[in-house]
Amino acid sequence: MDINTVLGIVVRVISAAVMLVGVLVMFGLLVPRYFPDEYRLIMGAVVFLYGLYRFVLTSYRQKRREE
Repeated sequence: MDINTVLGIVVRVISAAVMLVGVLVMFGLLVPRYFPDEYRLIMGAVVFLYGLYRFVLTSYRQKRREE
């Protein structure tokens, strides 16, 4: 295993964790009670989409390196 493979796996795991945090924020488990519901949904969606973006980007770059 080379360093690029290890870093790719680490980034994917962190990205999956960020997506999970985004879902938990959308469900209201990781925000204060006084936080408005509209902002909670938007913030959770943004965090989830950022994690998904990083996951897809890392996967795409890993495939290009293999070719």
